Parts: sequence; structure tokens; C-alpha cells
Amino acid sequence: MKTSFECEYEFDEVRVLGEGLMAFGTATLVHDGGGEFYVSTITLTGGTHLKRHVGAGIGSVFTKRLFDMITAQIENDEHAKDFFLNALEEGSAPDPDRAYDERRDHAAMGWVA
Repeated sequence: MKTSFECEYEFDEVRVLGEGLMAFGTATLVHDGGGEFYVSTITLTGGTHLKRHVGAGIGSVFTKRLFDMITAQIENDEHAKDFFLNALEEGSAPDPDRAYDERRDHAAMGWVA
């Protein structure tokens, strides 16, 4: 049984600072268990990875602040919320192929008529 759900969300033009500094990339949206999501990781276009929990140090403080600024916008964005809810709904739907395979296997074993 799947205990958590996550999906990848591509974002562009997330304002980081003023009018000139924008972020582009992919965020991993994770189900919080209550119908909402949070961002666990961000991969900026070009390959820089940002994550929720970082170590200590000056670079880490900057990375954490950048992650927080991008995350706040994604988690409050209506498009991201709709995207996540649709992905969650699709991910929760039963797989018709698996159901067919199980019925076929059970019938072959004589468990069902």
C-alpha cells in the first residue's frame, strides 16, 4: 500500500528578487496527508539542487533562503495547487490493468469462478 504521494511540478518565472531575478526549474510536491502539499526539493534549470533541510554555513544560509523564497510562491500558487490535486486524483485511481491481471490470476488459480 502506498503511504505517500509525490509528483514533479515544472515552474517558470518564479520571482526571487524584484523584477529581474527569476527562477526556473522543477519542484517535488509531496502530499502532506491532509489534501495539501509541500515542496520537498527544487532543481533549478541548469542542475542546482535545493532541499528543505540543509547543513550549516554561509552557503547553506543562502541556499535555505533561496529555497524558502521559491517554495513560498509555489505552495501559494493556484496553478500548482490545481496541478497537485489533479495528479493526486490520477495517482489514487485504481489501475484497471492491475485489476484485470488480478482477476485473471485468481481465476487461473480457481479462487473465483
